[in-house]
Amino acid sequence: MTVTETSNIRKLLCDPELGLIPHLEKCLKDLHSSAIASGEKFKVEPYDIELQSCHTQKHPNDQRPIVTQSVLIKIPLTGKAEDKMHLFLIASDLQNQIDIKIIDWSALERRQYDIHGIPLKQPITKIEGEMKYDLVFDRPNHCCITLCRKFDLIYAANY
Repeated sequence: MTVTETSNIRKLLCDPELGLIPHLEKCLKDLHSSAIASGEKFKVEPYDIELQSCHTQKHPNDQRPIVTQSVLIKIPLTGKAEDKMHLFLIASDLQNQIDIKIIDWSALERRQYDIHGIPLKQPITKIEGEMKYDLVFDRPNHCCITLCRKFDLIYAANY
């Protein structure tokens, strides 16, 4: 494989039509717009994606090795510290919506594997994570709640 050839992990994450990142960006924009429209006072900050542990295994019945890539997404929400409890409730709602969107995306992507053989081998069935609370030191009386969502992408390796 050359570096210019698009790997399955890049397709899964970045493809403009079916990739997780464009899907999540649209989801976050829509969720934030609907929350702001209903009078909520928080801001969704730029998110971060980390590729964590990864393992590859070959089963006798599979044509190609199967890769399990752990993905961690961190989505920070900022608002006024006095609204901490309200922000946690908003974050909880947002977390549920994001998890649903990730699972829906994986089901759609899985159908592409059934039809074309690429690239997601198994749908996402488990998402773990937490909410972290911090004060924002460069903005008095503001806080940040970071949603951390972790899941595995299981796909066929390309070589």
